[in-house]
This record gives sequence, C-alpha cells and structure tokens, in this order.
Amino acid sequence: MSAKGDILLQARNLERRDGPVVRLRRFDLELRRGEAMGLLGVNGAGKSTALALLGGVLRPTRGEVRLLGHDLHREPLRARRFLGLLPERPPLYPHLTLDENLDFAARLRGLSRKEATHARERIKKRLGLIRLGRRLAGRLSRGTAQRAGLGQAMIHDPEVLILDEPTAGLDPAQAHELRILLRELAVERAVLLATHLLEDVAALCRRVTLLREGRVVLRERLDSAPRAKVRFLRPPPDEALRRLPGVAAARSLGDGWFELRLEDAPADLAERVASHGWGMADYLSSGHDLERLVAAMVEPAP
Repeated sequence: MSAKGDILLQARNLERRDGPVVRLRRFDLELRRGEAMGLLGVNGAGKSTALALLGGVLRPTRGEVRLLGHDLHREPLRARRFLGLLPERPPLYPHLTLDENLDFAARLRGLSRKEATHARERIKKRLGLIRLGRRLAGRLSRGTAQRAGLGQAMIHDPEVLILDEPTAGLDPAQAHELRILLRELAVERAVLLATHLLEDVAALCRRVTLLREGRVVLRERLDSAPRAKVRFLRPPPDEALRRLPGVAAARSLGDGWFELRLEDAPADLAERVASHGWGMADYLSSGHDLERLVAAMVEPAP
C-alpha cells in the first residue's frame, strides 16, 4: 500500500473528441491519498466526459490516466482494481436484493464466492445496511440506494473513489449523512467528487477544479479556514464557544452575534450548538469564497 500523500490518480493532457466536437481538452489532474477534490461545472461543462475517461468508460483521443502508476487504458485490469466508481444513478438491479447486488458487484471484480460474502458483510456494516440485505433494491429509499451504490463501488476496497453527483436528489438529512460518511472514507483514500452543489464542496473538498465548456478554467485550494457569523438566542461566553469542537476562534460582535473561525466545514455546527441549549437564530457563512466559484461556473469560457 502506498504511503499517505502519494499520488494515486493522475491524468495528463487528456482530450476527447467526437468527430469535430471537442468534449474535453488539455485536462490534467493529480489526486493523493487522504485528499478529496471537487470537479465543478454546470451541466454540459465536461464533468461527465472527464469522469468517463478517468473511470475507463471512454478512451481518450489523447493523453493518459494512471492509477497507482498503472496506465488505465494500457493495463485496464490491473489499474481498475484500485478504482471504485459511483455513477449519478446507482447501478442496482431493482429485482435483486441488496445482498445479491453486492455479491454480483464483488464477483465482477474477481472475488471468489467466499471473498464476496466477507466483503459484502464488511461493506454493509460500514455503510449501515446490515438489516437491509434481503430487501429488493427497487424498494430502497433514494438515500439507501445511494449508499448501496457506494457499497458496490467499494466492494473490492479500492484506493480511489470517483463519485458523480453523490448527493443529488437526496433530502437534506440524507445528504448530511452521506457527506459525513464520505469525509470518513477520504481519510485513507483519494476521492474525486463531481458535483454542481457547493454544499458538497464546502463539506468535503480542499481543492477544486472548475470546468467550463470542456476546459479547465480554475484550480483552487480551499485550505483557508471557513468563517461564519452566528446570532445566538442565549449567547454563550466566548471561551465556551472556543471549546466547541470544530471552532478554532470566536469573537463577540454584540447583540448576540459572534464571528467564528471554523476548523472544517460547518455541517455539524447547528447540532453542536443545540446540544448546549444556546439556540442558533441566524447563520451567515463566508465559506471559502464559494460565491466567486458560482460566478466562475457560469461565466463564458475564454
């Protein structure tokens, strides 16, 4: 196993042409262990083409993709064992049970029957699916189906996960649960997240690559700590706020308002505040200057 921080996924000068139409051009990417990157863009920006090339579904017109040093298109069987891919719609057979879908995915990955059973039970425990093994996939809720699809992608314990719009269509509670899970998974893997939802980026990513009309128009690190302004119904002492998990600094602004510097994305802040009985009346996030990313997504390509 490679060390934390090693490059697990690398793309160089990727291009895809369909006749005279250029779907993607001069696309480069490096993704390391322990890192989650957001691939952003509006519909038609080139995200799906980039994912298809990185996942080995399409062959590039030019360029290369490497997984742990193995060329995906010259050594596909060797390279794909390190890769897990979750498309926007989980590839579940609705008339098979959850267990049968996971078993099928495991056998496709070359696991023996015994290995498949062990992997299935491990994944169900990891994703909170233990009690649903005999339920037909067609009767799973949208959020549970998304977790089942993630289980298919992870059944062979890959080191790289590529996820296409993983929280699209989920209700806020389901999306929140999935983001927590994905943060945990990214600790020991490399995760590439294609999305147009900035909530996913704020919660999960430390780097973003922005596509527009098939071109990379922005690469940015999101390492700066997010900030928020919060108004409390029952304002706590500054020191109590600083002791709150995830809060790096707190400053009172008066009238119940505080400026907070957060150690990570503020997904759990409301729950932490509620547990202390302070009552959150208003919340204004400055995030990672995500408003500028929104503007960059919709500007015309240069």
